[in-house]
Amino acid sequence: MGYDAIVALAVTSILLPLILYLAYIFMRYATEEMGHELKQVRYEAGNPPSGDAHKPVLYQYFGYILLFISLDPVFMLLFILPAIAESWSKAVLLSLAIVLIILPPLAYAVRYARRMEYWRF
Repeated sequence: MGYDAIVALAVTSILLPLILYLAYIFMRYATEEMGHELKQVRYEAGNPPSGDAHKPVLYQYFGYILLFISLDPVFMLLFILPAIAESWSKAVLLSLAIVLIILPPLAYAVRYARRMEYWRF
């Protein structure tokens, strides 16, 4: 690695956090007025608003977050494992086996994630 690449990396690693911090400070002072009505309104993505407007986590989406985090590595295996198979027939069988193994837990997890009473306080 040449010196110019090291200098570019150093400048970027110093300037990027500085610019982000300055943007944060600017936005904090620009929105300082706490009496504005939009600051207290809760916006939901297609769902009826519920609870306080200033909660750190929207628990009604927590089930879907868990579903995504737990099944994402499995879906990545669906793409990686057939690529290392010796023949296309083994790759197809391996893909079908992975899909058939994933379907029952996926169906249960989606049904569980849709139950709002599990995720409300």
